[in-house]
Amino acid sequence: MTKFKCIQLISLLFFSSTVFSSNIHVEKVSEQVHILSGKEYGTNIGLITTENGLTLIDPMPGGGHLLELDNIVKSISNKSIIYILNTHTHSDHTGGNEFFIEQGAKLVESITTSDDLVHIKVKSHSSNDNIYYHKISNTIFVGDVFDTSWHPTFYAGGFQGFNDAIDAIMKLGDEESLIVPGHGAPARKLSLLEFRKNTSEWIMRVRELHQKGWDEDRIMKDAQAKSIVEKFNLGGRSPFLPQEAFKRFVERTISVIEKEKGM
Repeated sequence: MTKFKCIQLISLLFFSSTVFSSNIHVEKVSEQVHILSGKEYGTNIGLITTENGLTLIDPMPGGGHLLELDNIVKSISNKSIIYILNTHTHSDHTGGNEFFIEQGAKLVESITTSDDLVHIKVKSHSSNDNIYYHKISNTIFVGDVFDTSWHPTFYAGGFQGFNDAIDAIMKLGDEESLIVPGHGAPARKLSLLEFRKNTSEWIMRVRELHQKGWDEDRIMKDAQAKSIVEKFNLGGRSPFLPQEAFKRFVERTISVIEKEKGM
């Protein structure tokens, strides 16, 4: 077992309790914060309890499971959902917005009346990534800037935007902060730094091979490139990436490299 995987497993011990429903997994981080994830998308959904009501972050467990999500929220708290926040606008994070808006929740980018929830904006996975830090529970919701279930997707901000986003996250909280990725198991900052290191190695290797004139298919066969990709396979899946997904990862990485070369 790699050091990175050990860190991931240790991080799971942080949680005080775990609850399972048929389609939605629930982790209690603290009295104020729960993490809910739907099996269909695996999107990590934040539930924050405040004196005034509830805030949902990225409420999308899958289109057919919104009622189940609502019922689970009601089993956790008798307070109303008053705010919805999105880490970015992709449908696997925003697909449940309208369901809860129809029940009276308000979609906002930040909650200006709360000193407990810090909001910062970065550009990495998308052109408008939102990071939310809940001070009381020391929990950071980072969306798809960080993913512990998949390879990195830094396509909007490029390598510079990705690094800037990681730096911004690292400045929040402390070494004990819990980082909630868009998908996959929550982790500590050591795991985030390892993720950045592996991403840097991936980009450098693809850049090196691309400069030699290698095409996507040849890069996919490179032993070092395959070894780097496997570092993101924290769940030990086999195969980790279907060939089509692997090729798309190579193609989009080359696209970022070419774009940055032309700047």
